[in-house]
Amino acid sequence: MQFMYVLQLNEQYRNESNWTEETKETVSQHFNYLKGLHEKGVMKLVGKTNYDVTHDENRGFAIFEAESMEGAKEIMDSDPCIIKEVMTAKLHPFNIALYNGR
Repeated sequence: MQFMYVLQLNEQYRNESNWTEETKETVSQHFNYLKGLHEKGVMKLVGKTNYDVTHDENRGFAIFEAESMEGAKEIMDSDPCIIKEVMTAKLHPFNIALYNGR
């Protein structure tokens, strides 16, 4: 089954002056977490909108496969940016209809 979670920065991190070294490290861990899942074939597509962090529509997207909604929620909840509350996320069932190379 395919799923998508949509990420958004928590309000305090929409102001870059609130970003600490720990925040930057958490975002780096978040990227490496998604990259690791991509290398395992779990993550199918990862990306973000090209807006500044202050923009209301700044979002990240992770499209992936899991056995169930519960398994998908576990993947989402294990994201370092969710654990450390840098971002919030909403999980959705999802179907890739068209994909280059598929």
